[in-house]
Amino acid sequence: MRKGNTYALTKRVMGRLSAFPDVEFNEIFVGDLGLPFCLSCHACFSKGEEFCPHYGIMQGVRDAFSECDGVIVSGVSYMWAPNAAIKNLLDHMAYGFHRPAFFGKKGVVVSTSAGVGEKGVAKYLRTVLGQWGINGAIIVTQNAKEREMQGSGEAAQAKAGAKFDRAAERFYGLIKSGKPLAPRVKNIAVHNAFRVMSLSGFSGSEVDTKYWQQDGFYNRAYPVKAGSVYVLGAIIHGFIKFMVKIAGGVYEKRR
Repeated sequence: MRKGNTYALTKRVMGRLSAFPDVEFNEIFVGDLGLPFCLSCHACFSKGEEFCPHYGIMQGVRDAFSECDGVIVSGVSYMWAPNAAIKNLLDHMAYGFHRPAFFGKKGVVVSTSAGVGEKGVAKYLRTVLGQWGINGAIIVTQNAKEREMQGSGEAAQAKAGAKFDRAAERFYGLIKSGKPLAPRVKNIAVHNAFRVMSLSGFSGSEVDTKYWQQDGFYNRAYPVKAGSVYVLGAIIHGFIKFMVKIAGGVYEKRR
């Protein structure tokens, strides 16, 4: 909402990236979007994201995510949690848990705090990105109190900024490599849970069902070939499918 420490450190990452060829940025300031609070109307889930009452604002954000090679998400810690502005933006894209679409893209999460909570916020944002298909996001954080304790000299400042430079360099290398990154176990589990629910009718959304019937989603444990994803995904998928079948039977009996 203001251009403070988090913004300054994000610009540090961007500045290092700018030293590499073929780098362009599309900056989105959540505070400038004029985005109302999510109404929890469930239109994005049941009908499609284009039916969101605030789709006119969110369409540009969605398009930016779709068109980029990598995304830098910056969020400050307020009381050990993401601030309301970034959380509201994420709430408007909650359908991405049901219908992930950003596979293969790379990510960086920048988070700061005045004293505590920045690491928890960064991990949360990384989890959200992973659920959308942006796996292995690089986390880089800074705690203002810790920075003050380290001193304000040139050596201390250089050390504090160096980790942001390294994050930028690694980020650029991942994008240029074109190699997919393996998802976390939690992301695989949730991915296959929605896969089972959507194809079994448990989600109650025709939009979800149609999405999961796409080639590469219906018969695959995960759209990205990385690590032991398929084996783990197949096991998780089989277990969840079995549990959904049992739950469906219990539900029918109670009816």
